[in-house]
Amino acid sequence: MDPRLPVRRRKPDRRVARGIAWLAGVVALLVLVRSVVFVAVEYAAFDTPPPGALRPDALGVPSQPQVLSSDGRRLRASWVPVDDPRAPALLVLHGDGEELSQWASVQARLHAAGIASYVFDYSGYGASEGRPTLARLRQDTLEAWARFVALTPQAAGRFALGFSMGSAVLLDAAPLLEPAPKGLVLGAGFASAREMAVRVGLVPRWAAWLLPDLWNGERGIAQVAQPLLIVHSRADEDVPVGDALRLCQAARAPRQLLLLDGLTHDAPLEPAQSAPFWDAVLGWVKQEGPAPSQADGCEG
Repeated sequence: MDPRLPVRRRKPDRRVARGIAWLAGVVALLVLVRSVVFVAVEYAAFDTPPPGALRPDALGVPSQPQVLSSDGRRLRASWVPVDDPRAPALLVLHGDGEELSQWASVQARLHAAGIASYVFDYSGYGASEGRPTLARLRQDTLEAWARFVALTPQAAGRFALGFSMGSAVLLDAAPLLEPAPKGLVLGAGFASAREMAVRVGLVPRWAAWLLPDLWNGERGIAQVAQPLLIVHSRADEDVPVGDALRLCQAARAPRQLLLLDGLTHDAPLEPAQSAPFWDAVLGWVKQEGPAPSQADGCEG
């Protein structure tokens, strides 16, 4: 080829360029729509009750009200120590629609069993400041765990319990808790927040794919290295017992699944119904993990 002749360059195919631009626009639109859906559902999902008046003190158990800071938000908490500083200690992450006063009887029960307890209200719950978001609930949990650790320097074992929504918060924060808990308890936990959003009508089933599945319990529990106790009622009217089976099957750490009969979802908060739930939790915490014969069964 004569080097003096001009080189003819191929012009880009305009159809390809338009196709790429259209595809990029669609992707950007989907990302925007998913973000809008997530923010809307997140805003509507949390049921934040006002503070109640009941404290463990009214039940004959001395408590210490606590205030901690989570990114500038003042959170309220209740600390109930026991006489033996080496006793096991339990941090509680409560469910949606709950606040400190509803856990006063539980803290009294734990105290009677010789277990120290710390319960806190997430941002926006009870008298805690701010508005709840997934990110804030994670930060709140990290701050509460740090305070809990400082209050229990000699504890034989520090455990964390998540109830209902609290189980999702716990699984989300668990890999970041330092020092790591000795064990985790999941009570009435769900396998997927996205599925729960569909169950309660926040998102129609056909649009579920638009909601990011950030609180995926099966994914989260697979990252947990500590022993696990999963407690669920076969009669739970809010979270199907199948979710507990899925969580158990997804776990990689030693775990024990305990299925109870006849208890409603909120039975652990009702003194007249709560004994089967708390007897199981207290026994597990005191023996500090699942019995070898119960470590791998996930049958319903």
